[in-house]
Amino acid sequence: MPPKMTPKSNTMKYRQNNQKLKGQGRNIDYKKFPQHTNKSRLISNGDIRRLARRGGVKRISSDVYELSKLYMKLYISNILRDSMIYANYSGRATILADDICRAAKRAGQTAIGFTR
Repeated sequence: MPPKMTPKSNTMKYRQNNQKLKGQGRNIDYKKFPQHTNKSRLISNGDIRRLARRGGVKRISSDVYELSKLYMKLYISNILRDSMIYANYSGRATILADDICRAAKRAGQTAIGFTR
């Protein structure tokens, strides 16, 4: 009689016993969109590094990331506040691209290519 072979893994054991293979399945405990996100992490350090490289910067100090996130947040909030004022003055509840262009022009950044 030949010697009995021992299974080397659990899958072989299940197959020998004619049982169904059980896997992990799909993990459905995750949430696709998290409820609470850290707002300062929406702009990553890599994003800031890419913007700096486009501007011609070679090396970036580690202190620059937090400061640039702060100033970007302030700049964008000022632009959005001014564009909300433009939309409210014209009697609209929707902010248009034209409102953003006017707010950026007021802040000193002329947007080219968005004029009618």
